[in-house]
Amino acid sequence: MKFVHVILFTFLAAVSAWPQTAERSRVAGVVSAVDPQANTVSIKTDKGETVVFTVNDKTQLLRALAGETDTKKFPKITLSDVAAGDPAVAVYRGAADQKPLVATSLMVRTKADVSQLAQKQLEDWKHRGSAGIVTSIDPAAKTIALKAGVRAFTVQADDKTRFMRYSPDSARPGDARPSSINEIKTGDQVNVLGNRGTDGATVTAEMIYSGAFRQIAATINNIDAGAGELKVTDLATKKPLTIRITPDSSMRKLPEQMASMLARRYQANAAGAGSPGGAAGGPPGGGRGGRDIGLMLEQLPPLQLSDLKPKDAIMVCTTAGSDPGRVTATNLLAGVEPLLTASPNATRDIMSGWNLGGGGGGEGGQ
Repeated sequence: MKFVHVILFTFLAAVSAWPQTAERSRVAGVVSAVDPQANTVSIKTDKGETVVFTVNDKTQLLRALAGETDTKKFPKITLSDVAAGDPAVAVYRGAADQKPLVATSLMVRTKADVSQLAQKQLEDWKHRGSAGIVTSIDPAAKTIALKAGVRAFTVQADDKTRFMRYSPDSARPGDARPSSINEIKTGDQVNVLGNRGTDGATVTAEMIYSGAFRQIAATINNIDAGAGELKVTDLATKKPLTIRITPDSSMRKLPEQMASMLARRYQANAAGAGSPGGAAGGPPGGGRGGRDIGLMLEQLPPLQLSDLKPKDAIMVCTTAGSDPGRVTATNLLAGVEPLLTASPNATRDIMSGWNLGGGGGGEGGQ
């Protein structure tokens, strides 16, 4: 579940913010093993290191409650309540290389709590999430102007807004790093969690995920199902490109009738106003900050790599890629031939309204 990564990060970031002293240090990560007979707990950090702690009758074992940072309010647990996969923070005294490394306190969040919180966060992103492409930024005013399909809206941040930056090769919330409004650039794709104003033109941001992503219309040349890769030709640049498909890639196919309907709306707008956004009956994607198109696409049945074939036309949102010739798909839409014929802006309009990873922060996502 994508949002589990967001919750793990939120928990670890919160407890990692507690100050360390010369007398007390901490290790944050995920429990990799528990040995009740030896009274040890192994924690794997985000750097991939595994640290083994001994617990004794003086060790405080606590269950971290969601949204609570006061450890005095954490209920006590026993070692048998700790399981592999639980996010955890161990506090200890002395040097890190001492043997054994005895934990003075161990705080965990159970997998059941994480799963429950992930579902709540997923629902929250579905109801209060917005996505779009950055058209301008005002760091001093903490505002970001976005466009999603034919809809323009403004994101208002404040001192409490959390900024995260996607990795160049991943749209997973768990791979994102802490960021700031100063890193956001025009053309970035942004996912925002926050309340929308009554006019729908503003969003008060609580969390913002940003990153450089590419919106591509392409024709498939070859499919390597074993490697999970597509060899395509970018229709804009006419250059070859390798697109990786991962378990986090959201893939859908427009039914023929729906694709034809959207194409007719593009054509009608172009004839009536000279641009897809010039008439009242514009393509979906603008309503409620670009949520309509994303919700519509997510309701379609998932597409499998085996459902695609050479010469198919696709729209893809991909990572920028450390190697520009090899990128990872966050969202892929097939059955788009009528749209590409109807409007050169269709890829931008459709894909900008579809949240990275099919919803939420990325994390898509968490």
